Parts: sequence; structure tokens; C-alpha cells
Amino acid sequence: MNHRLALMAAWLLATPAMAFQSTPPPEHAASQIHSSADAQLQASVRRAIANDASLSDDARHATVIVSDGAVVLRGKVKDDTEKGRIDTLVRQVGGVKEATNELDVKRQP
Repeated sequence: MNHRLALMAAWLLATPAMAFQSTPPPEHAASQIHSSADAQLQASVRRAIANDASLSDDARHATVIVSDGAVVLRGKVKDDTEKGRIDTLVRQVGGVKEATNELDVKRQP
């Protein structure tokens, strides 16, 4: 009886905690950071992109994924020139060990 009561008490205590745990939606999974150095690098890369007034809104909101100094870029840009510009900006940020440009060029209607 005591064993059953202890199991029930443990379950009741764990249930509220489990209710608040959730897996981030896929669009936010890319923002997960593995270290504070990666978080700082991600912020620097985002700032470099956001501060370039020549880029479109879509380009300035590209997803930036950082892991151990390696940067992956995802999202939409208006043309190949903009894709290249972002690649150049990212590679100039101190601490970037490598950059993978997975940006997609929007198709013009």
C-alpha cells in the first residue's frame, strides 16, 4: 500500500511539471544554442545582417543557426546578389569558423 501511495504521489507531483514542458515548434528549433559563445556569435551575425540597409526585410529576418562556431543560414532572399551579400557579411563576423548558406531565392511571379 505504501509503495502504491508513493508512486501516486510522485506521479501527481510530476504531472504539473510535465504539462509546462513542450518541444519548441520547428521554426524555433533552429534558434537553439549549445553554448554562450554560440549565443554571442549568433547575436553578432544577426546584428551584421540586420544593420545592412541594402537587404530586404525577408533577408534581414533570415534564420541563423550556430553550433561550435559554424553558421547555417536559412530563409528567403530576393535575388542571388542578396544571397551573396549575406554570405559575405557572415564570413566577416569574428568567430565564424565556417558558413553554410542555405538561403533560397524567391521566385518572382
